[in-house]
Amino acid sequence: MDLAEEFTGPLRLVRGLRRLDDLDSLGDYRSQMASALERPLAGGTDVLRLMRAVAHVNDLLTSKLLRLAEDLLGPPPCSYAWLALGSHGRGEQVLSSDQDSALAYASTDSTAGDPSEYFPRMADLVVDGLTRAGIPRCNGGYMASSWCYPLEVFTDFFHRWVDYPRPEALLQAEVFLDVRPVHGDLAVGALSEILISNQRNGYFLLQMARAAVTFRPPRVVFGHLHTDHGLLDVKRAGTASIVLLARLYAIAAGSTAHTTEQRLQAAGGAGTISESGAHQLADAYRLLTELRLRGQVEQVRHGLPVDNRVRVDALTATDRRRLHEALRSVRVVQEITENRFATHTVT
Repeated sequence: MDLAEEFTGPLRLVRGLRRLDDLDSLGDYRSQMASALERPLAGGTDVLRLMRAVAHVNDLLTSKLLRLAEDLLGPPPCSYAWLALGSHGRGEQVLSSDQDSALAYASTDSTAGDPSEYFPRMADLVVDGLTRAGIPRCNGGYMASSWCYPLEVFTDFFHRWVDYPRPEALLQAEVFLDVRPVHGDLAVGALSEILISNQRNGYFLLQMARAAVTFRPPRVVFGHLHTDHGLLDVKRAGTASIVLLARLYAIAAGSTAHTTEQRLQAAGGAGTISESGAHQLADAYRLLTELRLRGQVEQVRHGLPVDNRVRVDALTATDRRRLHEALRSVRVVQEITENRFATHTVT
């Protein structure tokens, strides 16, 4: 990705990262990112491109922290790969995105040191650095500081998740479905292949469908949207479900696409979801993400905690109408999914 094609703001961040020589010098990273987003958001730049740019700059930050960790700890004893998971793996990050990562290292014996000691220390340093940069720790613990194993251990995990798709295994597998290497020279492509090539079995898709219909958007009654004192969590109300639906129908189509937009295109093209349904979900995802990102930039500007809530009554009449339509589209596809997969049969 050429950042200059996305927007000029991150270029200043990139230059700053190149000069970074201290794991502690990251306090204003998120405010700089918010400032970089402000102009393109106001200018109508596609928010999906902006999310990709945010993820790309976060890639650069992660790589820089890993190089600084290597300087501090010494050369790594063997090959490794830092893996981005979740929204980072999909390249769909906003200002509230938390850390989702893992670290895989070569399973061969090393004479240069003990990998089981070196890489957990590296992971702790980088996770701490990302936290200081304003990228929150994952509440579910999906971070390299917890998920740091030889590649063969990850391979065993992946096979187990596919072969025994229980609810906990599904949760773990879905986080890793978006796996993407960010830094390091260890080849890890086989991990994605294990998940994608084996997930067209019915029970796994059924479990995924159940997850995709769990959180329903609020209904619009007499033109009014049910909110929490005027605030709507757009992630819980819509974007999280769209991500799950896109993943479900793309995998049902045998697609290896990683982004939500590409997954919907693949699913619509293959007919696992109607083309109109895929198009409506893509439009809904774009709108909800725009509202989410605009709200977060304002929160950072005013020194407020960053979350996923937007004040509905502060939206224009046009945006409120589009919001109602977007949430309705999500509900419709969820209802179709519920009936198609008979999710009520899953326990």
